[in-house]
Amino acid sequence: MSLRIAFACVLLVLGPGEPARAADRPKPLNLLVVTADDMNADSGGWNGNTLGATPNLDAFAKGAHRFVNGHVTVPICQPSRSALMTGRAPHRSGALGFDPIRRDVPTLVEVLRDAGYYTGVIAKAVHMAPADKFPWHAAGDQALGKQPTKFAEKFREMLADAAKAGKPFFVNANICDPHRPFITGTGTKAKADEPLDGARVYKPAEVTVPAFLEDLPRVREEVAQYYSSVSRFDVAFGLVMKELAAAGRDADTVVVFLSDHGMAFPFSKATVYFSGTWSPVLIRVPGAGEPQTRDAFVSSVDVMPSVLELLGVKPPAGMDGRSWVPLLKGETQPDRDFVVTHVNTVSSGKSFAQRCVRTKDRALMFHAWAGGPDRFRVEAMSGLSFAAMNASTEPTVRARVKQLVEGEPLMLFDTAADPTERKNLINDPKYAADLAALSKKLLAHMKQTEDPQTKAFEAAFLKQ
Repeated sequence: MSLRIAFACVLLVLGPGEPARAADRPKPLNLLVVTADDMNADSGGWNGNTLGATPNLDAFAKGAHRFVNGHVTVPICQPSRSALMTGRAPHRSGALGFDPIRRDVPTLVEVLRDAGYYTGVIAKAVHMAPADKFPWHAAGDQALGKQPTKFAEKFREMLADAAKAGKPFFVNANICDPHRPFITGTGTKAKADEPLDGARVYKPAEVTVPAFLEDLPRVREEVAQYYSSVSRFDVAFGLVMKELAAAGRDADTVVVFLSDHGMAFPFSKATVYFSGTWSPVLIRVPGAGEPQTRDAFVSSVDVMPSVLELLGVKPPAGMDGRSWVPLLKGETQPDRDFVVTHVNTVSSGKSFAQRCVRTKDRALMFHAWAGGPDRFRVEAMSGLSFAAMNASTEPTVRARVKQLVEGEPLMLFDTAADPTERKNLINDPKYAADLAALSKKLLAHMKQTEDPQTKAFEAAFLKQ
């Protein structure tokens, strides 16, 4: 059996004018897209973390294709989800920040509903706008995102509704952990409607502080809070997968998992630094053969064209992403050795435009805001970690804070030698060839997608 047939329920080949009997028509595959909210790619055990916070996700990963170089197009909630649901870079959909997409841009929900799918969303519907461009048959409340048991019950209800309607389903299940406020953190209210539901609460001494942060007591405390919320995410994920199996839909459902972006800490969420855009990307396809770990660079704009091809649904024109199906078949694709990421406006409405082109061992960043009137400030800096860093008198920590809040227009990093991206090599002559190659890639992408920051990038580069 060809991979194409195994993946996508290919249409039967019929003679001219020969009608297809109902019994002969291939049964369409279903689609489940599960997202975590603000979770780093390396928070799961399947990706090397030894804490043990994600046993359910790790079990799923064993049977899924694993993209270890997955990056979201935009590391901010609403524009990230807009890119996921349109297959377009933010400036090509209109969703630069917390903005609605343009009405002429097709969405995954529209395409699959028109193809006869039942469509449902649990939580985060508010981050997909305007509402009429996301015509869900059913929507679960935002509050369910941090209530694992009730979240799974809503998913069970949607599966039943789709079966009753006799339709294949597309459900977007958006688990709202580990988004702030963390379940044991500062500002967290003791709510009966946000139960632990079996999640583990971690102590500061149990966790490892990510290397891109500073190992200060208050940072460590907040990292422990974060991992407690990761544990509750995993409870919800496990319950959803149990419901899928209980409904007998394991064998005919494509399941995609990713995070909308990195953790809500400095140098992660709302930045194009590595931990901001690096996302855990897993895809399980019925009958697709032995799952593999894939090292090609993939982007969240690739999800829509990929799942449409897997489902055998005609894709709309205008998407920036490319299908992963050739990669899943073991083939290669050109230009899968780098990825481009974007930030425009943030949750406050301020513009902190950023671009990055990233390869396996280099990263070139453009911060259009650097040198302007505003110091960098985003939601991810509102907790214990940035306050502790900002209060420190340690020279290395002060330098790190300055790097974040003041930035530099162009920054080049050797991520093989400097994985936490601390030393800017933009003026180092030894890296001149890297700078030239990366700037060429980024400029080509910006021109191809008509990026409004193109002229600003060219001007910054000419000043070097």
